[in-house]
Amino acid sequence: MSQKFKILSDEFEFVGEGGVDERKRLSLTKALGTLKERLGELGDSLEALYFRVYVNAAGQILLDPAVTVPVREMWLYRNPSALAKIREGLSEAEGKLHDLGSFAKFADDDIE
Repeated sequence: MSQKFKILSDEFEFVGEGGVDERKRLSLTKALGTLKERLGELGDSLEALYFRVYVNAAGQILLDPAVTVPVREMWLYRNPSALAKIREGLSEAEGKLHDLGSFAKFADDDIE
């Protein structure tokens, strides 16, 4: 399955080097540290990332970090007007929310 890919920036920064181990793995520790700095909004959720892998004619490898979207939420990303409304609502709510505390004490209450 061959897919074309548009490179968003042709400016790459060297962040380290490493060799392939006996199990044919390459450590990306330094690259992931840099990635986390650049994509700070992901917080500690690097585990949620997966990488699309591209190889060019020169044999260079490009790893494109991505996250998956559950199928049940995909409709939103395919509907630009709905997504814009969601983003607008989130922007309006920013700073207006306050924590009401835990509702655990009501968990066993009978619902009428």
